[in-house]
Amino acid sequence: MADRIREWPVFRGQKFASTALLIPALVVLLLSGCVPNRKIVLLQDGSARVPWDALVDSTWSPKPPAFALKPGDVIMVQIDHSQIVKDIVPQAPSQDMNLYRAVQHPYLIGHTIAADGTINLPELGSVSVGGISIPEAEKAIKAIADGYYSDAAVKVVLLNFNISVIGEVNRPGRYPVYDDQVSVLDGLAMANDLTVLADRSRIRIMRSRDGTNHLYHIDLKDQNILANPYFYLQPDDVVIVDPLKRRQFSGRDPNIVINILAFLVSIVSVYAALQR
Repeated sequence: MADRIREWPVFRGQKFASTALLIPALVVLLLSGCVPNRKIVLLQDGSARVPWDALVDSTWSPKPPAFALKPGDVIMVQIDHSQIVKDIVPQAPSQDMNLYRAVQHPYLIGHTIAADGTINLPELGSVSVGGISIPEAEKAIKAIADGYYSDAAVKVVLLNFNISVIGEVNRPGRYPVYDDQVSVLDGLAMANDLTVLADRSRIRIMRSRDGTNHLYHIDLKDQNILANPYFYLQPDDVVIVDPLKRRQFSGRDPNIVINILAFLVSIVSVYAALQR
């Protein structure tokens, strides 16, 4: 066995010093693929000359999206108002069923906007909501509800608001959203955050509107994206996270590096034992 090990190419015609020098070289090669913090930290202050300059509080005015409802959208309309007790009691089982449906199957309590932009609501009849925003739809429905109730409160939720997150994230997929002001960071949080190999300076957002696909780029390392108009997502947006260019040299699993180093140390130890 010892004779076979001596015949290995790594030892044949070479001295122990040459083999020992090989280990630091491999260690440097492996560590050279490590991703520095400046490529991982989000919302960096590019104007900070010294680290403590970045600790100064800053403020940005948000620019939430102003998307309009369109035919085919499914919305939930909730109208709350005061009623006498005898009218509330019979409606309790129906309200419990609506709550169950909202949790298990949200689309079952939704109203699909027709091709002419209208929805048909119980007691209120046909209401036009196509081509207007969610707050405007709430006002339009409330204007009609005020003719039936003295203290109506209207809430509209878009049920088919979905976003997709793909690429270098821990859990890519398609996620439902019930808040019309969801940011890119919120979307990445749904996907269980970025991986270490994600290129945070190159986040792409694909958006389809009126039969045309648009592609936008944002840099998550720059804190000024908080004022970027594309910082907030819209329905059916696709967030694409690209990998770093040095991905092939960056060990995703540190155990791989440890195993390689352990193997090299074992070879040197065996060689040293045979030379005694």
